[in-house]
Amino acid sequence: MLSQTLPQNYQRLSKLLPAFKGWAIFTIVAYHLWGYSKGWLLFSQVYAAFSRGGVNGLFEASLNIFCLLGEYGVHIFISASGFGLAASWWRGGKAAGNTFRLFDILKFWQRRLWRLFPLYWLAHGLALILAWVQPAWVPFGREVLNRGVFDTILASFASFTTLRNFSLDYYFFLNAAWWYVGLAVQFYLIFPILVWFGKRWGWSILLLVSLLITLLYRGIIVSFPLDEMTTDILLRGAFFPTRLFGFVFGIVLAISLLEPAAKDFKGVCRWSQKLLLEKRWIWLTALMWVVGVGFDWASSEGWMILRIPADSLIGVGEFCLLFQTMSVIPWGKAGLATLGNLSYGIYLSHMNFMVALWAILTPQLTFYWLRFFIVLAITCCLGGLFDYSYRLLSQKNPIKTSS
Repeated sequence: MLSQTLPQNYQRLSKLLPAFKGWAIFTIVAYHLWGYSKGWLLFSQVYAAFSRGGVNGLFEASLNIFCLLGEYGVHIFISASGFGLAASWWRGGKAAGNTFRLFDILKFWQRRLWRLFPLYWLAHGLALILAWVQPAWVPFGREVLNRGVFDTILASFASFTTLRNFSLDYYFFLNAAWWYVGLAVQFYLIFPILVWFGKRWGWSILLLVSLLITLLYRGIIVSFPLDEMTTDILLRGAFFPTRLFGFVFGIVLAISLLEPAAKDFKGVCRWSQKLLLEKRWIWLTALMWVVGVGFDWASSEGWMILRIPADSLIGVGEFCLLFQTMSVIPWGKAGLATLGNLSYGIYLSHMNFMVALWAILTPQLTFYWLRFFIVLAITCCLGGLFDYSYRLLSQKNPIKTSS
């Protein structure tokens, strides 16, 4: 069997990726629900509330910090996406050639985009049904629906094609989290170019160039006199350069783990492997993550220059730290893997489900955190059911892990 011929370290990471995604989607949903219900508090506001309270303040602050950290779960999906694409390309026998052929590229794009779009389009129908039942349940981009039929048609077209990422007017239409689908489409389109570059000039060079592009792009955006929302959109992931390094990091990890004896894997590539696999470097991955998070929180207080390197540090640190942690923890991974295998449907639908559930349960449950975790659990279940139902209807294996 092919799995028996694959290197052990590659198999270790590949088997853990569904659990990675499960943890990531759980924290992302928690972050979005917390932000929606509490008003997107900054770290300084969370800390101020903690400093005024005793035991209750510590309890409240701990849960708030946990939710706030969920913002960074998307880094896992970006690196995992690069890893999965590169591994699929390598296992498909493309590693022996120098480039994709044109026909291969077209088939690759068709296959990958067809895995993204059908469920994404169904999520639009779900959002529109909820908006028809109760308009208050879909507050995202509601002003577009109020501007008339023509603007709604334009917004729908932009959203269906993921061109919404290029329009500030339609960026939040129906669901504020769908920017990630547009980002994934951009990554799919440039993936053959990245592979060609890596094979032509070396994977370490590719990783360094991607880091340079990401830092330059983010530096340019930060230097522009833009309003806060526009800056956040451009840095968060509307366009691929801002997340390119995290995606390429996943690609390089996959290729280096699949070809551990290759002579051209040295320098940066070898260091990437060490950060991932060797326990003696866990302190460094933890430090990278902590510094990155600290930079991101400091940028919210006006130190915007620190946001330039923040995501790169968080992405590498979080991915490697999660691997080291899950490699030694014997419990919980099966449940997280199930959640991870259904994570795409959860991601597409969670914002719409959580708003409706929050509105329904708020009059019934007065204790915030009880209501919060009930809504979080039901949202994940409904999103998983949305994904599972689509797989059944399209005759796909509902428990098969996507690469």
